[in-house]
Amino acid sequence: MTTIYDETFEAWKTESQSSELQNLRPDYYRDVAAHIRRLKEAQRNLDQKSLKAALLEDELGRLQQLVQQLLEKRIEKIARTAGHGPQPSVATMEKWVFEEYTEIAHHIDRVREDLTRGQEPPLSPDKKKGSILVRFLKDVPSIMGVDLRAHGPFLKEDIASLPWENAESLIRQGTAVELRASA
Repeated sequence: MTTIYDETFEAWKTESQSSELQNLRPDYYRDVAAHIRRLKEAQRNLDQKSLKAALLEDELGRLQQLVQQLLEKRIEKIARTAGHGPQPSVATMEKWVFEEYTEIAHHIDRVREDLTRGQEPPLSPDKKKGSILVRFLKDVPSIMGVDLRAHGPFLKEDIASLPWENAESLIRQGTAVELRASA
């Protein structure tokens, strides 16, 4: 049976050796947090001068360091892929990281486009409200929008204005691209 420490070490090692984001099992982060809580609780119940307390402290410190380094490596890889294609397979807890980095990458792209067209870029990212004009890259069945209206079905190359949240989801999946007005 693999321990949480062994699993974390293997995940850290694989993540360090690969340029691609590796898959973690769905409950990995929850199990790591629970194991760290158990180690801290066991440590509190021991004589702090005992050998067992010293060993638990060492295991806890090493595990915390591995988890921090693993998360840093994963976030670095997520940041590299954000805004450049579909969302990679990430743990549920990391999805918000990808979404935030994607939003930043889109804003940077907009600033770059505006500057190269001789336009003054916006001072802040577009607000997450309203609609976005998108062009579909593949056929998409009818979807229920956050505005509670049915949208679609859409064929490849169709253009539609969709609520921001729905459009961003389709863009992240690589199903559509945002269309922006040219000056």
